[in-house]
Amino acid sequence: MFSAAPEPAAPGSGSDPAPSARRRETRNRLLDAAAEVFTEAGLQGATVEQVCSRAGFSRGAFYSNFSSKEELFLAALQHQYELRAAQLTRRAEQLIPHLQECNEPLQPAEVAEYVQEFLAPVDAESAWFALETEFMLLAMRDPEIAPPGFAGFLDALKSELAEVVEKLVDAAGRRFILPVERALAVFDGLYDRAARLAALSGGAVSEGSEELGGRITELLFVITEEVE
Repeated sequence: MFSAAPEPAAPGSGSDPAPSARRRETRNRLLDAAAEVFTEAGLQGATVEQVCSRAGFSRGAFYSNFSSKEELFLAALQHQYELRAAQLTRRAEQLIPHLQECNEPLQPAEVAEYVQEFLAPVDAESAWFALETEFMLLAMRDPEIAPPGFAGFLDALKSELAEVVEKLVDAAGRRFILPVERALAVFDGLYDRAARLAALSGGAVSEGSEELGGRITELLFVITEEVE
């Protein structure tokens, strides 16, 4: 069903010239439009025409960037992952100075507020979760739908987020007592639950979202220790 999306060329490989700014803009507009259309209609219900119309481009612009609707779907999912990771990284950069300025050890209630702020929903949050959920359902039916390198992309993304989380914990004067990757896997479970409840409530702030900061903080104080 899926055609494998081509892997990006390595920097300096000389296989393909770097895309122009105009081409990157066209691709990003198609990816943003695809995220909206796929979220509304799903992979099977969405059409190339709908994506092109939403982005304001012709079919020619689409096929100069993607070979199929399925390739676009995977690229849109990857794009949403990247946007989410970039947003969390920016928030961490803003929070770290505030954490470092605290003279006294942070108490759970304070940490919960910081966690809630860090994980607050971003624009198109529902699109990210909807695309990921559909991808997981497709993968259950066809384990080979992901293109070559997709698993490596996800691993690299997780490592990047693990580094961000570790820096935040360090700025708060604490350190993990187990590998941060294991902690992140548990945090992911709590976050996914909150995202799922929010999606089921039509995107409104759900009970799970409101409790997310407190739940993660409880766990955080168990699997980290204060740095003396």
